[in-house]
Amino acid sequence: MQDIGVFAWEQVARNQFAAVLRRAGLLNFAAQLKFVPLWLLFCYLLILKAEPIYLLLPAGLNLWFAINCFKRYRLMLDTPHSLISHSAQGYVSLRGRAFLPAGESSRGLANLPVTLWIPGYIEDQPFVLDDGHGRCLLYPRQAEIITSPADTHLDWLHAIYPGQELYVLGDMRTLKADHHQPIRQRIAELLARWKLRPKVLLETYDSNRNGRLDEEEWQEVCKTAARVAQDDFLDEQHTVGTHVIEQSSGGRLFMITNLPPARLAHRYRRAMWMHSTAYLGLMLITYTASL
Repeated sequence: MQDIGVFAWEQVARNQFAAVLRRAGLLNFAAQLKFVPLWLLFCYLLILKAEPIYLLLPAGLNLWFAINCFKRYRLMLDTPHSLISHSAQGYVSLRGRAFLPAGESSRGLANLPVTLWIPGYIEDQPFVLDDGHGRCLLYPRQAEIITSPADTHLDWLHAIYPGQELYVLGDMRTLKADHHQPIRQRIAELLARWKLRPKVLLETYDSNRNGRLDEEEWQEVCKTAARVAQDDFLDEQHTVGTHVIEQSSGGRLFMITNLPPARLAHRYRRAMWMHSTAYLGLMLITYTASL
């Protein structure tokens, strides 16, 4: 674990600020209420320092924010919730608790609790999502990550901790063993390996103890190899694969958040109306000033 010195907390704070735009994106910053006074100040200064026609620039941005917030809102509403163990391959909506992968007991900065994800330090390492019915491995490298500080830790630290409830949108696929290897090829590989241990074959199948395998005894070896190959094939078919989400195809959103989905959807819906109103207001000001 990486140790934080006395003066390194300033670097942590800078990483936190940068993560708002770098990992969550400008759209998510614009969807928050704290964006409103900054935007109003920008528009006010633009009115004082420039011609009213320049208000078309923030108006266009407001329209872009409104359209994309509406798209996010509809995406969250139109993508039904799925259970990991029952999900079809493809674009899914999942909810569950975050955990470290099997075999990993510690991760993060030495001065903090165990952390699965923290901007500037731990951004690309996978972690597990468990919904009580199955597990899915999340690779956050290409994800848009929207976080809210945890109630039990530093109230300004945006991070993901083990046990936190997460909401995920992304393309899920299942990694399983290759079931397409023909049975005959499996039998041939088994026989080739067994031939490398002739003493074992003789001890097991040389029923007349003449020191060699005759035709009938070799046929028994082949029957055993066929049974083993068939059993292995059936076992692989029933093996549960590893569910993975690491990206989304077709330009669709890959999002990981510790915000409740209802709260995030409400944020997008509110931002849609907020930016639509701002767009109409700025267009009205521009039109009035041009008369």
